[in-house]
Amino acid sequence: MRAASLEEVLHQLREEIHEPEGARQVGERLRGVQVRPECLRPYLHFRRGRYTRNLIHRERRFELVLNCWDEGTASPIHDHDEQECWFSIQAGLFQLENFPLYAGGRQPGHAVLGSPLRLGPVGPGHVDFRGPGDSIHRVSALSGPGVSLHVYAAPVEQCLVFDPRRQRCEWHRLSYYSVFGRPVKSAPSPELSERR
Repeated sequence: MRAASLEEVLHQLREEIHEPEGARQVGERLRGVQVRPECLRPYLHFRRGRYTRNLIHRERRFELVLNCWDEGTASPIHDHDEQECWFSIQAGLFQLENFPLYAGGRQPGHAVLGSPLRLGPVGPGHVDFRGPGDSIHRVSALSGPGVSLHVYAAPVEQCLVFDPRRQRCEWHRLSYYSVFGRPVKSAPSPELSERR
């Protein structure tokens, strides 16, 4: 593991995120990187039975978000609205489930998913990449507290959330629990969190 400051990570992202080999380079830069705990402290906001999305940096080309996970919580099955996404595990152990899309699922309505390919447990230093063609997944915190650093190119305003039993998906508008370290007043309940 290599220690880095948030400033170092942001500098590298600004340099590489949209270069021709950007996706590969960003993943390689994040792999094995442990952001120094003192740099993350202002963005660490945990809620019992939930995970929180905490905005660190946002510009037109990308955003950097820190997710804080209570043990046993999971995201819903979701996509990233055709954006590239990398996430680097900083603390905790996670299970990742990647879902193939068999029908529909590119807009709200009918969506048929296949059985997930499971990866895990994975821990600090692991980097996951989601591209436009393979973006449907679920993330579960197996042990915690869990902390994951997410890079979205470009910022993601909404995502499709999938219900495999009903074979449906619908738009969900994303929000932040905190912005630049400060909790958002009357922060919406992070209804995307699930208990596993």
